[in-house]
Amino acid sequence: MKLIRYEYPQAPATSAFNRLFDLGAPSFQRFGNLFDDFFGSNAGFGQPSADLYEDDHNYYVRMELPGVKKDTIDLELENAVLTISSAHEAKDKDTEESYSFQRSISVPDGVEVGKVTAAYEDGILTITMPKAEARKPRQITIK
Repeated sequence: MKLIRYEYPQAPATSAFNRLFDLGAPSFQRFGNLFDDFFGSNAGFGQPSADLYEDDHNYYVRMELPGVKKDTIDLELENAVLTISSAHEAKDKDTEESYSFQRSISVPDGVEVGKVTAAYEDGILTITMPKAEARKPRQITIK
């Protein structure tokens, strides 16, 4: 069984101080990026990690999505790319809650597209992609 864990690149805010002394950009651009890192953009954040693994019969994608409601999750499989996305907004008298993410994963060759299934339980999304018969390992007898 193979297990591949996606490693996110270094968080942009941690390298902002180093970029402050980057002499390749004009000073106003350096300070603009610094403020974006701390107050504005969260590039790389908010995207859930995915565990990708396989066994003899299936490929799997497992994502931890705590607090995400099942009915807000959208799955789309098109041109060998599996896209998982969700968006939610709720406004109350005093509070406002919102989240959104989109994650695309390349699907290996030999997946039976019509038999792909997904299950969501206790904040864990598991997508099962059955391998085509030609991709499954088989025992060969020696004559």
